[in-house]
Amino acid sequence: MILSVNRTGFNRINNYMAFRGEYHTSPVKTEAKDSKVSEKYLDNLAMINTPAVKKVDDKKAENKPYSNNLRSMIRNNESVMLAIVPRIFNAKDLDGNDRISLKKGEQVGTFLNAIDRLDEVKKDGFNTIHILPIHPTGKKNAMGTAGSLYSPLKFIEDNGDLAIDPMLIDPKDSRTPNEQFKTFIDECHKRNIKVMLDLPSCASVELFENEPELMAFGRNGEDKTPQGWEDIRMFEPWADITKRTLNPALYEMHKQYVDACIDLGIDGIRADVARAKPTEFWDKLITYSHTKDPEFGWLAESYTYECASPMINMPFDRPEDLLNAGFDEYYGQYHIFHDWRSASEFNDYIKLNLDMSHRLPAGKSVIGSFLTHDDVSSMLHGGENFCKLTTVLQSTIPMCNPYFIDGFQTGDYYDYKYRDTEDPETRTDRKESNEHRFHLAIFNLARKPGGNSPDIERIIQGCTKMRAENLDVLADRHSSFIELDKREDMNDQIITFARHNNGRTILVVANKNPNRNVTGIIEIPGLKKEQKLVNMVPEYGEKSMFQTADNELKVNLAPADAYVFEIDTPYLESDRKEHAYRQKV
Repeated sequence: MILSVNRTGFNRINNYMAFRGEYHTSPVKTEAKDSKVSEKYLDNLAMINTPAVKKVDDKKAENKPYSNNLRSMIRNNESVMLAIVPRIFNAKDLDGNDRISLKKGEQVGTFLNAIDRLDEVKKDGFNTIHILPIHPTGKKNAMGTAGSLYSPLKFIEDNGDLAIDPMLIDPKDSRTPNEQFKTFIDECHKRNIKVMLDLPSCASVELFENEPELMAFGRNGEDKTPQGWEDIRMFEPWADITKRTLNPALYEMHKQYVDACIDLGIDGIRADVARAKPTEFWDKLITYSHTKDPEFGWLAESYTYECASPMINMPFDRPEDLLNAGFDEYYGQYHIFHDWRSASEFNDYIKLNLDMSHRLPAGKSVIGSFLTHDDVSSMLHGGENFCKLTTVLQSTIPMCNPYFIDGFQTGDYYDYKYRDTEDPETRTDRKESNEHRFHLAIFNLARKPGGNSPDIERIIQGCTKMRAENLDVLADRHSSFIELDKREDMNDQIITFARHNNGRTILVVANKNPNRNVTGIIEIPGLKKEQKLVNMVPEYGEKSMFQTADNELKVNLAPADAYVFEIDTPYLESDRKEHAYRQKV
């Protein structure tokens, strides 16, 4: 059968193996199910400790108080995340110069005006918002004219509330900063959107000067500054490193931070540069958070092998240790997908994570980190269709919670007109609006994120809907990841795999190359010549061709094209048992 579809257009693994000294992928195996008793206990405890918020509007949940279940969502690969910067999330740039000028009557993003975009967030299929840091920013040695989000002036107020950047507060509203923030959180919860807050890893210069008991010092009494970041200083996690005794002042500050988050109804924390603190610190803090809310989720900014050689004053990355210490998921390495030269490197990385899961407690996962705020815009790697390709992929790969940053939905290049120009309204000791080119703005008051490729949003909506309707195959930890053999794919550019659970098979076929067509033959045991191929995700891009035959599929894929088909191959897992892999159950 020939099918023409107008759609889906567009050795670092070996280094990690060498670094670990081993690499083994575990084939599918049967795992014991988690204890139902402990699950019910944690669920009940979560209900008891969850802060009361407004009732949910959903008819199914009518008259029921909101209950956090973010940790379970992450463990079950059911979270779909959007990262936002509140001070630019709904900013109003009237003159189009990308910079927000309060003197000209322009408006920064606030917690209250952010509510206006929540229906859009919900429509796009996001069920979790990752809020980048919200604290007052340091003004000394500053990055940009508003200060880096990751250079906090303080974390906690004297009364125990979260310290909040005044820029995020509507001065015309009589509510306190924490009350305005809670209003935003409650509006998220009304829409069944979870809220994860970013916890910075370091201190501003001012915080370093004001609270030396929290800070790290070198042998000669000098401050410890991460290489390349003059606006921040390292915390000292140890009171006595030889005895592995934690710094009580630093731990207490973080404990208060967790308390403040849970009191507001925040559902989880993303820990910036998690390797900056030892596993003993995280084990104690995460365990404490679960006594307050067993469903409080934790995301570690930790990479698989990229940071094996750390920057000055920064420890090695160690994702397995952090996941063992209590984190539920980690960043991973999908953000270098564009650097991988072959489809095999992509598949190998998926298997590497699945293999790692068998050395960890069940339920650990990785985010779909194809683009984070630390990366250049995906538009630079292949334009609109590349963005669509990565959207399809992260909606279908195992052990993954899809992850996007604001602006990706419409193809923002994050190339700000104000970059490297002077800002007459600077709020720091820097006059120049420095910004990392092609990165989401985190140093200056910038326009609302957005680009000129709105069709990406249509693909996001279609993929998140398709994923939500097929969680039993695409998210369930029992679902296997099956590698398929190929022929005639000379440059190894055809990405293909199957997801299989309870007799259902979903086939993914994509062209990694954003510039040219690729052809080849995919071997699929049990496939019939009469199999009808119906694309499960929205169509985009140039035309691709498919021809089914018994046990194989011939393809001619357009640049960056990606397809998802349900096929009738109930025995595919047993037919490919040596090439079937599964997340630890």
